[in-house]
Amino acid sequence: MFDDSDFNDFDDEEFDGEEWSEQEWEEFFQEEDDQKRRLQELLDKYGFTEEGLRKAFEEMGYYIPEDDDELTDIDSLDELDDDIDDIIEQEYGDEWEPEISDQSHLQNAHPLFRSCYYLVLKIMKSLRHLRVKHRDHPIIIFQTGLFECMSKLIRAGYDDIDSKLEAEQGLILAALKRARKALFLSLLTIPRLDALKIFSGTTLILYRNEITELLKQINQEIILNKTEK
Repeated sequence: MFDDSDFNDFDDEEFDGEEWSEQEWEEFFQEEDDQKRRLQELLDKYGFTEEGLRKAFEEMGYYIPEDDDELTDIDSLDELDDDIDDIIEQEYGDEWEPEISDQSHLQNAHPLFRSCYYLVLKIMKSLRHLRVKHRDHPIIIFQTGLFECMSKLIRAGYDDIDSKLEAEQGLILAALKRARKALFLSLLTIPRLDALKIFSGTTLILYRNEITELLKQINQEIILNKTEK
């Protein structure tokens, strides 16, 4: 149903027109998962070096520019750094000031996304000194579930209420169900974390309760969007 162009040009015109159903979006997400899995296998095979990345990308069918001329547009972005202030002043006047608030990017976010975002920040902060040696470690699985949840909430527009209002209903439902599934992955990993004593028992109870609350909010959103169908 989908080809590589679906992943390389997500905003392409082929996504305009008739809306996709929830099932079609789920198939799209599954295809994305397969692509990610295949890329990881190739990186394991060729190694995480520049040459390894190139081989993996080529085998995946991703285009990598060979000539320096093709990178001119990218390189030219560096030249803008010194001129940004002048450009902004010309556009907005000399009284323009950047928004200082660290939370400015969340002002238009849905409460569900905010809850997920703050939970991820809290957990990442508690793990900042921890190092693991393999991808199958419980802490990686735990984090992956949370990251995937946040990723799918962004895909559905929950990081920006205006974007959510414009999103297809099929996309929202498929993304919410993916987010719920990802959270279950994190939740089911907690007993393994408990056995490894990575967190204190009190901390794990706190995380379990917060993830459970997120699951409740996602379920409510799924019900709400189904009702509006």
